[in-house]
Formats: sequence, C-alpha cells, structure tokens
Amino acid sequence: MAVTRAKDSILDAAERIFAQHGYSGTSMRLIAEEAGVAQALIHYHCKTKENLFELIIERRSTIINRIRRQELKQCFDEAKGGIPTLEDVLQSFIRPAIESGRYSWGREFSQILAKLANSDDNRSRDLVHKYYDPIAREYIEALKRVLPELPEAEVYWGYLITTSAVVSSMARTGRINRLSAGMLDEDSNEQMIVRLIQFAANGLRGLSALAGLNVESQKTVSPL
Repeated sequence: MAVTRAKDSILDAAERIFAQHGYSGTSMRLIAEEAGVAQALIHYHCKTKENLFELIIERRSTIINRIRRQELKQCFDEAKGGIPTLEDVLQSFIRPAIESGRYSWGREFSQILAKLANSDDNRSRDLVHKYYDPIAREYIEALKRVLPELPEAEVYWGYLITTSAVVSSMARTGRINRLSAGMLDEDSNEQMIVRLIQFAANGLRGLSALAGLNVESQKTVSPL
C-alpha cells in the first residue's frame, strides 16, 4: 500500500510540473523536488520521463473515458426507440470532462491535455492515438446514429471542433471572468456545460445545412 501511495505522490507532483513547464521544460530533478523524494525513487517507480508522462495521461484519461462510456451506453439503453437526442449524447461526452475541473488535478491535467492535443510530435500523436482515438470512434459512431442526415465528413469535423471547445473549456484560466469584468464565473460547471452542449448541438446541425449549401453551389458551377 505504501508503494502505491509513493507512486501516486510522484504522479501527482509530475502532473503539476508538466502542467506548469510543459514536457520539454520538465526534468526528473524538478519532479523529485516537487514530490519531496529522491530522484532515484522516481526512476524506480516510473523508469523514464517519457514513461512517467504516459502514466499521467493513462491515469486521467481512463477516469474520464470510463465515465463517458458508461453514460453513452446509458443514453442509448434508456432512449425511446434506442436513439437518444443529440444533446444527451453530447452531455455524456462534455460533462465528465468539465466536471473534472472541480478537482485540482482536473485543472492541471487540462493544461497538459491542451498541449498534447495541439502537438504534432510523434510522442503526442502516439498518446492521443492510444488513449483518445478509441473513445473518439465510439462518439463518432454515436453521432452518425443520432444525426443520420449529416454527411460523414461533417461528423468528423463536428467531433473535432467539439473536442477542441471542450479541451479549451476544461482549462480554468480565469479569462472569461476578466473579459466579462466579473459578470461570469468559469467555476460554474453547469453554466459551462449547458452552453457547450447547446453550442455543439447547434454547430453539428448547422454543418448539415452547410453540406447542403455546398452541394447546391457545386450544381451551379459551370463545367466550362
């Protein structure tokens, strides 16, 4: 049990340092100082910095995506006719991520995730592929079922744009508080969740209309 606590303590400290300094700016020495342990202990539990970083991604993504899968399954199980509303599907995707912000780790992990999602190095791509592509495919298939009229290409665009909005909203930077001069509070999960769901739902439905417009415009273009 003590071994588990020691490893968790190291992972918690590493998460804070990676969030603050990014991958390239983080060293095992900094993590050891943050965790208050000998650097050799980190190497013993986590081997390398790359492996330690992956353990952080695995630990947090597993929590959020397990909840997503449960809630997505529940959506379809409880829906009349077996097809839930678009809003219900989006809620099962958005709520677990935003509610993670209630915990200190959620805020730190969101900063790591935002950098990971926007990086194109091999390490980042491999981690996204391993820990996020499987759940992405499940949601893409769910969107195809609830929006059968939406062209497949627009489903992929819609999922990607929705994901970007969610990752950005997970990171509590205080910007909306500043921009609104204190009128809005980013710590209100419900306000954020409701707006993200509505924004994403309207956007996905709007992509269907956009696809129709593109088809019409192609018909009017002269081949000459």
